Amino acid sequence: MAVEDFTICISTFGGNERVRLAHERAIPSAEAQGVPVIHRHGTTLARARNEALALVDDTEFTVFLDADDELAPGYIAELARGSKDLRAPSVSYVRRGNPREPYVPKVAGHTHACTAACLTDGNWLVIGTAVRTALARQVGGFNEWPVYEDWCFFQRCWLAGGMVETLPRAVYLAHWRRDSRNRSPEIADKDRVHHEIVAANLEPTRAAA
Repeated sequence: MAVEDFTICISTFGGNERVRLAHERAIPSAEAQGVPVIHRHGTTLARARNEALALVDDTEFTVFLDADDELAPGYIAELARGSKDLRAPSVSYVRRGNPREPYVPKVAGHTHACTAACLTDGNWLVIGTAVRTALARQVGGFNEWPVYEDWCFFQRCWLAGGMVETLPRAVYLAHWRRDSRNRSPEIADKDRVHHEIVAANLEPTRAAA
C-alpha cells in the first residue's frame, strides 16, 4: 500500500490557542508525511473530527491527529506496511521538549500485550491509529462524550468487524499536559462515562449474542 492511500485529519475546537498549536505542531508534522492534510475547527472535538472525516477524498485510510501532538518522520510510511483495518502506532510522550522511549500502550490494569478484545475494558489505541475510512464512516464517526470518545470510536470500529494490528515503528508524539482534556474530569465523572459507553456499545452486542 502507498502512502497516498492515507489522509491526516487535524481537528480543533474552542479558543484560538488550539488553532495556534495546530499550526505550530500538528500541521507541519502532518504535511511532512507527504499525504493530504485536512484541518477543521468546530464547536466540539467530536464535531470537528467528523467534519474533517466528511472531507476525506476517498483515500482508503484516515489518521486523526490532535492539534498539540505530532507524527514522527516516516509515520505514514510505517502504517502503510500494515494489512488490517485499524493500524496502531506506538506512543512517545514528550515532556519539556524531550520525547520518551516509545511504547505500545496497554489498557489500565492489563499486564499483557493488548489485543483488539481488550477494547471491551478500555482504550489502548492512540488517536493516531489509522482506520479504514469506509469503516470510520460506517460506524458514524465520533460520538459526543466529555472524555473517552476515542475509545468509544475505536471500540465501535472493532465491534463492526474491524481487525486491529500494531505497527510500533510508527511513533505518535504526544505532548504531555497536566490539564489535558482526558485528565481534567473527576474520577467519578470518568467512571460514569466509561459505564455509559459500555452500555451503549457492548451491552446491545451481548444481548444479541
